[in-house]
Amino acid sequence: MSELPAQVEIWKKIVDVQQHFNDLELRIRNFALIVTGAFIGLGGYAIKDGGFARVLGFHISVAGLVVSCSLLPLLAFYLMDRLWYHRLLDGAVKAATPVEARLRELGLTVDLGEEISRASPFAVCGRKVRSKHKMDWFYGIIAAGIILLSAILAFGVKASPSSLLTEKPASGQLPHTSVVAAAPASAQRSREHAPAASALGGAIVVPASPRSTGERFVPPAQAQRGH
Repeated sequence: MSELPAQVEIWKKIVDVQQHFNDLELRIRNFALIVTGAFIGLGGYAIKDGGFARVLGFHISVAGLVVSCSLLPLLAFYLMDRLWYHRLLDGAVKAATPVEARLRELGLTVDLGEEISRASPFAVCGRKVRSKHKMDWFYGIIAAGIILLSAILAFGVKASPSSLLTEKPASGQLPHTSVVAAAPASAQRSREHAPAASALGGAIVVPASPRSTGERFVPPAQAQRGH
């Protein structure tokens, strides 16, 4: 087996590995956007619910707390992308450089890796920006947007006074309210006409009715006439 076909196969395999790691990085960034969007959606639902939490003496909207929690998975995706798969992709690109140089010595014009490495970076304010810096910008812009949105939702959405005064009761307990219901007028009248309790034993003395004693009830006017 001659050297040229073997070098070509090696170069093809290296390019396949480069494409594999590049595809994995794109999937990670896509998942990061999906998860971030899901947390923002939950924050919108929290605004509709109108929940507030007391943090360090401040009433903060739950929506801001929910959106700010998306920074944790975003950081995990960034570490996986930046410190894991991007380093593997960088190693695959470097592995293709000597193989392409050998293919050029054998008469083939193969300079894919060199051209990509030359075209990828660009200068900003005199500093060269490479692929790893672009990745930092990508995740940094998303994180800055999340922080800004969380601050707006946490401190921009104000709780109404009624929601601050109302506290949810614990499970199995009745809600405590300061409103005392007024007694009906009929109940008040019955209390006014109710007989007082005697001092002996607290018994209530009810005067006997004429029908219960068998006596005939004589109005006061007729009684005076009889006398």
